[in-house]
Amino acid sequence: MESRGTELSLRYTGLSDRFRSLWTFYQFLGGVYKHQGRGTLPYDFDFQALYRDVQALLPKVGVGTDAEASIIQEFEKLDRELDRIHHELSKLEAEFSPSLLRKFFDHLKNQDEKILFALVKFYIMEPTPSRDNFDKLDILLTRLAGSSSDGGPDRLRDRVELRTSFERLAEIAAVPAPTPGEERTLIGLIKDLREEVQAIPDFQGLLHSRVIDRYRELKERLGKVGLYPTLLIEIVETNIELKNQFLALYLEEEAKILEDTNKVFEIERYLERNPGVAHEELRRQLEIFRTSRETFDAKRRDNNVKKEDIAALRESMQTVLDSFEPRRAPQAKPAAAGEEPAAILGDAQDEIEVISPPVTEAPPEVFLDPEPTSEPVVEPERASVATPGGVTSELGPFGPPQAIEEEPDEIEGLGPMEDEPSLIDLLPSDALLATSLHKILFGLELVSWEHGIDQASSAKELLHLKLEAWEAATYRKMMEMRGQIGTLPWELQAFFLTSAALRVKMEEELSEIGRLRDAGHADKVLEVLEQSAQSLERAREVDRRFRWFIDDMLFQGDTELLEQVYRSHFRFLNVFSGLWLEHQSSGGVAPL
Repeated sequence: MESRGTELSLRYTGLSDRFRSLWTFYQFLGGVYKHQGRGTLPYDFDFQALYRDVQALLPKVGVGTDAEASIIQEFEKLDRELDRIHHELSKLEAEFSPSLLRKFFDHLKNQDEKILFALVKFYIMEPTPSRDNFDKLDILLTRLAGSSSDGGPDRLRDRVELRTSFERLAEIAAVPAPTPGEERTLIGLIKDLREEVQAIPDFQGLLHSRVIDRYRELKERLGKVGLYPTLLIEIVETNIELKNQFLALYLEEEAKILEDTNKVFEIERYLERNPGVAHEELRRQLEIFRTSRETFDAKRRDNNVKKEDIAALRESMQTVLDSFEPRRAPQAKPAAAGEEPAAILGDAQDEIEVISPPVTEAPPEVFLDPEPTSEPVVEPERASVATPGGVTSELGPFGPPQAIEEEPDEIEGLGPMEDEPSLIDLLPSDALLATSLHKILFGLELVSWEHGIDQASSAKELLHLKLEAWEAATYRKMMEMRGQIGTLPWELQAFFLTSAALRVKMEEELSEIGRLRDAGHADKVLEVLEQSAQSLERAREVDRRFRWFIDDMLFQGDTELLEQVYRSHFRFLNVFSGLWLEHQSSGGVAPL
């Protein structure tokens, strides 16, 4: 009799625990739907009535044998109802990827431990867990196991406390226990991987080691056995260590990526001035680089960069850089001791200015000497370049197929002289606006200015950017004002340019949100909303600066540019308010 009552008490505890887990998960899914702007959940369960039914069972547990049959029937009825709810919620939950679950929790300031445990219980009670279910469990359990009191890297919480919690979860999930020999072997494998992670010196080493892939494969093979308490503690500790190491090495790699990205930008600007140099394959490589960089930038803004994104960007960037190895004469003699080696692509501008793509045959109008003999070439022969006027000019081995006379302000047609840097080099580095500024400057450097500013601003190269005429003129003015960097007139022109870049960026984000919504891509709409929140945050500051410039002009009585500033400000506010309202109506987190 007593053992039967204990059995019913345990069953009631399990039923009550399961009810709380489903109720919590239902509210969690409702929050995700609202965050994505999808309205309310398509299912409406009467949890209040269920709660009353569960509570009504409590006084009946332990009652005599006469009532036992009816109590068991009530248990079975509630179990069937909870099974139905779990099944319906699982169908909704399957729509969301593990990364979305992680990003949703990243937005929550307070992450109650009880809520996390309730969500974990939902997944471990899944009858047939999928790979995504295990990934989501991995995310939740790692959050439960980590702590960071000072805002620094996460650390593993007390092992004794974690083991107690994990033993309770293993009991609920009926986790199969490995044999003692299997347990020791698996713990050893996980610890070896953790030590390997700790010893990796740089991000490229992390990628080449495939330790992340190997660790993921191990966890997939373990399946439910990986939830066994002693193994699970080692797994979450390794997860925390891997996350900390990934972030530390990534920050170093990010600096290198930005440095090499600037090199590719220099190459693009060089090709704009020398379009004949770029071959079709190189253009394709640059397009792949742009796509990879845009993906990387979007993920970086979203704090969702993955190793695949970094590897793709690094590979596309390196392909472009490798295509610009300097052209050397065949069988050139290695540099002797003390001699300067041939210039390669590097940080200095003069190195950028001697680059050229690999050549398999002589380009038009360049007449090379006959095939070299087997003797080593001590000094590369000079090439004759035919100019449009029929004059032949002697250039060194790196000279392009262009006449010097065609571009008097450049050194042998290879780009601006060192005392005439590109405008992008005179502006402060700005990761948020880099892409938009680059688009604007690309267009401005391509247009013809000989017919006046108005026609230049409406040229096809700038048409899609919708710049005001004075915003386009900013480019010319700033190049003329290079000696006034830091003065108020310079800052006003720089502000015209950067505010236009932010406006272009917000217009593109607003358009992309509408396109994705019309196409029914709710997940992608959420991603753009999260990314564009940074634009809105910056827009508040830009709006304040517009007002400051206007107030200063009125105070000084300098109203010559006031109408232009007003017009740019109103255009900016129009896009700013449109994007802000879109955030509000679509469930995005818009700054106030």
